[in-house]
Amino acid sequence: MLRSPGRMFFGRSPDSSNEPLFSSPDPLLLSQMLLEAMMLSHLIFLLLIHAANAIVLRSSGRWILDASTGQRVKLRCANWAGHQEASIPEGLQHQPVANIAQWLSTNRFNCVRLTFSIDMALNPNQRVSDSFTAAASAAGVSTSSMQNLYTQAVSKNSWLSSATTRGTFARVIQELEARNVMVILDNHVSRASWCCGTSDGNGWWASASGYNAGNSRFFDTNNWLSGLRSMASFAQSHPNVVGISLRNELRAVGSQDGNGHADWYNFVTQGARAVREGNSNLLVVVGGVSYALDLSFIYNKMLDRNVFGDKLVWEFHNYQWSGIGNTCASHQKMMGDRAGYLLVQNKTYTGPLILSEYGWAQNNPTAAENAYVSCLVQYMENNDAEWAYWALQGSYYVREGRVNFDETFGLLNNDWSGWRNSSFPRTLGKMFDVTQGP
Repeated sequence: MLRSPGRMFFGRSPDSSNEPLFSSPDPLLLSQMLLEAMMLSHLIFLLLIHAANAIVLRSSGRWILDASTGQRVKLRCANWAGHQEASIPEGLQHQPVANIAQWLSTNRFNCVRLTFSIDMALNPNQRVSDSFTAAASAAGVSTSSMQNLYTQAVSKNSWLSSATTRGTFARVIQELEARNVMVILDNHVSRASWCCGTSDGNGWWASASGYNAGNSRFFDTNNWLSGLRSMASFAQSHPNVVGISLRNELRAVGSQDGNGHADWYNFVTQGARAVREGNSNLLVVVGGVSYALDLSFIYNKMLDRNVFGDKLVWEFHNYQWSGIGNTCASHQKMMGDRAGYLLVQNKTYTGPLILSEYGWAQNNPTAAENAYVSCLVQYMENNDAEWAYWALQGSYYVREGRVNFDETFGLLNNDWSGWRNSSFPRTLGKMFDVTQGP
């Protein structure tokens, strides 16, 4: 019930003519207000410093440029997985995160493609201790085994004992920043798990035409957009985060994507808008269909560049099993037809192109793998494009039901202490170098 205000008086009350108009301020209250004002000023100051130090990149034709200097920036990245059930970047049970960041910098990597799940993006305050416990049932392993991994991780990184999953991503990014390593955040999956297949529920937007539960049951479009927006906003506090990849290895089954890629154009555009709403400084990295192997359809129908501004970057993947044909010529033609043509200057579709996943067994590669690598390196040397090797990690907390799963494609050995194969830099030839530019 509303009470009648009755008569209203300004200044002194008619019943308190001898009382002062204002009472003396409470010194404790004033002190608290002053402290809060100082803390707010300090926060604003830190944000301004971050903004001033932020690495802002832009696209210009086929090149990625430093927005402040106009100089070319060539991305030479390693993929660091953080999208699986534990919901933090891999390897912290083996090494302090500072050691891993230093290894990357020392070995000429200037960038990390850091993968994340929408599960993590929408639950940023989950404690790491809880995420490891919850990961047990999700990954199909014992709770004790995950708790042991958590204990090992805390022994190497004591700050994890009070950390959240989002806070862990922040710490990893900060350690990379301290060593001048940039970060591209990559939305790898919605449900935190290993990727990729057509039955993992992460392959294609659930709200697109031709819904297939096996391929799309976890790929909620609204959650995806919210997660992208959240991670883009998170990146504002991290000046070395330079971009976000909208989604890893989109893949349709059955009648999905049977409408001239209309759903792809629609949802990729929505994803780009979500990123731009969260942080307009970020590059927006866009992959095609069929496990990021195919962007050929862009030749005839370009995305709306007004949505992207000068932030659009294309990405594609290439492995030995990617339908590369029987000869190097067929392999290189396939890459050119499906994605490489996007580097041709002065076309409506021209843009930077990053080979954001490629890889091979670092221990005892087969003759076929060696032929694949040799052909790929030749192609990449010729066009001097950006790249991200899969993968940095020498092992996983858990993958496909196995704890401490060994990653044979890993640059690092199983305990993340050094090269799995120290000949890797020589194998890449001039791919680490900058040989072309605007």
